[in-house]
Amino acid sequence: MLTIYRASAGAGKTHTLTGEYLKMLFGSRGTEAEATHRHILAVTFTNKATAEMKDRIIRELYALASGAPSGHLSMLRAYAGDASEAEVRRQAQALLIRMLHDYAAFNVSTIDHFFQQTLRAFVREIGLQGNYLVELDEKPVLAEAVDNLLAGLDREDHNKDKDLLFHWLLQFSEAKVERGETWDLRREMNTLGQELFKERYKSVRTPLDREQFHEYNNTLYSIINHCKSEARALGEQGLHIIKEHGLRPEDFSGQSRSPFILFKRLAKGEVEKEPTATFLKLPDNPDGWCAQGSELRGEILQAYADGLNECVKGVIRFYETRMTDYLTASAITANLYTLGILGDIEQEIRHRSNEKNRLLIADTAELLNRIIAGSDVPFIYEKTGTRIRHYLIDEFQDTSQMQWRNFRPLVADSLAAGYADLIVGDVKQSIYRFRNSDWTLLDEQIARDFPASITSERTLAENWRSCRLVVEFNNALFTIFPVLLQGKYNEGLEQSTLSAAQQAHYREKILSAYAGCQQQVAPRFREQDGHVRVEWL
Repeated sequence: MLTIYRASAGAGKTHTLTGEYLKMLFGSRGTEAEATHRHILAVTFTNKATAEMKDRIIRELYALASGAPSGHLSMLRAYAGDASEAEVRRQAQALLIRMLHDYAAFNVSTIDHFFQQTLRAFVREIGLQGNYLVELDEKPVLAEAVDNLLAGLDREDHNKDKDLLFHWLLQFSEAKVERGETWDLRREMNTLGQELFKERYKSVRTPLDREQFHEYNNTLYSIINHCKSEARALGEQGLHIIKEHGLRPEDFSGQSRSPFILFKRLAKGEVEKEPTATFLKLPDNPDGWCAQGSELRGEILQAYADGLNECVKGVIRFYETRMTDYLTASAITANLYTLGILGDIEQEIRHRSNEKNRLLIADTAELLNRIIAGSDVPFIYEKTGTRIRHYLIDEFQDTSQMQWRNFRPLVADSLAAGYADLIVGDVKQSIYRFRNSDWTLLDEQIARDFPASITSERTLAENWRSCRLVVEFNNALFTIFPVLLQGKYNEGLEQSTLSAAQQAHYREKILSAYAGCQQQVAPRFREQDGHVRVEWL
């Protein structure tokens, strides 16, 4: 069974995690119990949390083994089938001794450490030597790559690739100047290069093939030029008909602000500004082409009949059918050079890392993801030398998509073998988006990955950290704010490009994410009012 705990701040999450770990530890008896701790993996997201969890588990085992009071004693007695207190304490002592003598196999670690430990079994497959270095901080690595690329531009041994990078950097600087922004290349390249370490980039990027890059770039410019040619032809045709009848665009209704001035812009290849609402009303509506009593009404109506009406329809049709292609191609070409720059920076980072036998911590999950893809997952992880049966994942709202893709087959394998697993998290505490965390994993992905028949959701509702007024104040905030935020979000939802089904999905998304956040006051705080002070800054 996969148990999912939703635990707000102060809800006794660490106490619950410790209890669940102890249940797994006490779960096997006889010879199998000799190494129970070797088959349990508890994952947290920081070294501090890892140390705290290890400390709490050891302290609880010591309390049980030494005869001291323990908040888990009655639970463990019931879990062991109404075992006696003496029996539970004896087993706790045996387990504690085994763990302390085999402390290296006490598997409570950060998610990064676990992935690194697993990846070390595959150093040959990823092209590294066994003594490779793990680089935790990507900033100096990125700075080194940027410096090397810029230094290479000054050398005389230029080649086609360097010339192309120089061209991209020139475009990059020009775009910054046009927007009135700084164009310090070194700093801007370091800022841009941060994208390389984000999962959203890793999930879509492919190795940069310069020939394909050129071909794609040429295709985009072909679309842009073809659209502009069509627009020019329409503009010139309209102006020609207008001129043939001795007219100017300003002679039509609106004069200097006449909608027919659009033909002038189109004839110059200026297509970005779309037709006005007045222009869209022109087809088959000659009465809207000129003011009543106009001296040029006869010439205007004749121009209408001689093809100008069809020309107006052609312009509207052009904007309805071709502008999406034009705007898309324009937007891509305006930023395509940044993809080229990113490709060169990434290539330089890989080159330097291979030279130094170095692995970036940011690449660990991705590399493991590639190894797992299409492989026998249990075998992959057994190659590390440890067969994990139970998984406890803490702070699950801070897990990334790629990390979960690595963990999901493990959890599935454990559940298929009949073992218990645990996930703990709280959607509203998801703050690590800069580390690629994805709160929707906890909110909806688990329900899609595992059927309800093998999952159980529980909420830790009591707050063991705060007095009554503090809890009531928080409950009030989390009742009002999601409603206000959802209302604000929904204001622009109908104007979005989302489908009707997607709009319906997101229309109450914030409300559902915060649905289970009401807390109860823990018994020991019910008689203590507490104090809340609000300051507007």
